[in-house]
Amino acid sequence: MKNNTANFSFKSYLDLAQLLTKYRGTHEENRAFALSQKEKGLKLLSLWKDKNLHRVLDELDSFKYLHYLTLFTSLFGFTLLLLGFFTGVALLSYSGSQPVNVIYLLLVMVGFPLFSMLLSLLSLFTGNIGAKIFSHFSPLYYLEKVINFFPFAKQIDFSALPFSSTLSKWIFLKRLQLFSFLFALGLFLALVLTVVSKDIAFAWSSTLAIDPVAFQHVLSFLASPWQNFFPSAVPSLELIEVSHYFRLGDKLDANMVQNADKLGAWWKFLAMATLTYALLLRLVFWFMMKLGFNQQLKKEVLRLEGVKRLLKEFSTPFVSTASHKPEQHLEIKNESTFLATDMFSDKYASLLAWNYAEKTLRLLQDTNKITATKSYVVGGKNSFAQDKAIVDGLEGKVLIYVKAWEPPTMDFMDFLAEVLAKDSVNAVEVCPLGTANENYSSNASDMKMWLQKLETIHSDKLEVIDV
Repeated sequence: MKNNTANFSFKSYLDLAQLLTKYRGTHEENRAFALSQKEKGLKLLSLWKDKNLHRVLDELDSFKYLHYLTLFTSLFGFTLLLLGFFTGVALLSYSGSQPVNVIYLLLVMVGFPLFSMLLSLLSLFTGNIGAKIFSHFSPLYYLEKVINFFPFAKQIDFSALPFSSTLSKWIFLKRLQLFSFLFALGLFLALVLTVVSKDIAFAWSSTLAIDPVAFQHVLSFLASPWQNFFPSAVPSLELIEVSHYFRLGDKLDANMVQNADKLGAWWKFLAMATLTYALLLRLVFWFMMKLGFNQQLKKEVLRLEGVKRLLKEFSTPFVSTASHKPEQHLEIKNESTFLATDMFSDKYASLLAWNYAEKTLRLLQDTNKITATKSYVVGGKNSFAQDKAIVDGLEGKVLIYVKAWEPPTMDFMDFLAEVLAKDSVNAVEVCPLGTANENYSSNASDMKMWLQKLETIHSDKLEVIDV
C-alpha cells in the first residue's frame, strides 16, 4: 500500500509555496487531476506541484536557497572539522615534562557536547522564545549573521521565504547537531592519530579537592554504556590514583614516573567517551531533529495559503450530482414521439464518451456517479480503427455521453448504428449533456434536436436520457 501522507522534501515545500503565488488552478482542473491519480493527501499535492511547476517562470527560490545552504554547510562544516582536529591536537600536546590533563579533555569531549544537547532539548520544550534565547549560546547563531554578508547570501530575499519561527527553529537545531558532530569528529580523529603517533602520558589535576574514589565512581558512570563489552576502557581506581598530578614544580612526581607505562591507558576511556557522547549520541539527536523537522514541514505545507483550497477541490466533485429537474418523462410534443427519461440505470457494462477528453470523462463519472465496468473515449481524435476495436468489445448495456449543443453528425450516427447492430449489446442509452457551467444539464432546444434525429433510428434497444 502506498504512503499517501509521505513527507514533503524541503525543496518541494519551497517550490509549492512559490507555485501557489503564481497559479492555483480551477476547481474543474484540480478535480480532473485528482481523478486521474491514485494518490491522495500530500502525495497528490506533490504530484500536482510537479505537474504545474513549469508555470513558475522566475528562478526557483528552492534553487537559490539550497545553493546557499550547500555552500554554507560545506564551508562551515569543513571549518569545524578542522577546528575540532586542531583543538584536539592542542589539548593533546605533550612536551614530556607535564602530562596531558584528562579534566580538560573531558570538558571538551564530553561536557560541552552534553551541555549543547541539553540546550537543544530545552529549546524544544520551551517554545520559540526559549529556542531564540538558547541559540545565543551557540557560535552557529553568530556565524549565520556573518555569513549573510557574503555575496552568495545576498542573492536571497530571506523575508520572502515561507519560514515560520517554528520551522526556522527546527532548521537551526538540525544544523547545530550536524556541525557539532563534525567538530567532535575532528576531536576524535586528533585523539586517535596523536595516540598512534606519540607516546602520551595522561593525568588528572584539579584545584578542587577531588577524592580518587569519588572520581572513579563518576568515570564508571560515564563508562556504563561500554563497560560490559570493553572493560579495559574503564579507568580503574589504581590508574586514577597513580595518575593524580599535583603541580608543585616543573618535575613529575616520582610515583608517576615509575608508573609512566600505565598513564597512557587513559586514551581508551577518552576515545570511547568521545565516540559515545560526542558522536553517537549526537547522531541520535540529529536523527531526532530530522524527524521533528519533517513533521513540522508537513504542518507548514498544510498552512501554506491556497493548500486547503486545493485539497478540498481534489476531493470535492466539480458539480452537484442532484438533478435540477423533476423525475418525470420528457415528451417533445408534436415534433417527436420519442420519449426521454432522466433516470440512469444502476449499472452499465460500458460507458462511452463521444468527442470528449479523458479528463472530462473522469469528471463526468465523478459527477454522475455512474457505475460502469469499462469506460472509453470515442470519436474526436480517435481513428476509425480505434473506435471499431472498442465497438467489437462491447456487450450488455451501454451508455453514451454526447455534447448536447453539438448537432448529431453522420459519424456519430454511423457509430451508433454499429453499436446497436451488435448482438452482444442488449441496450444503448444516449445522454446529451450540457456544459460544465450549466451543471451538464441540456436545454430544451438541444434535446429537441437530438430526439428528432435519434427518432430516425428505429431500434428497440435505443433510449435517451435527459439530465
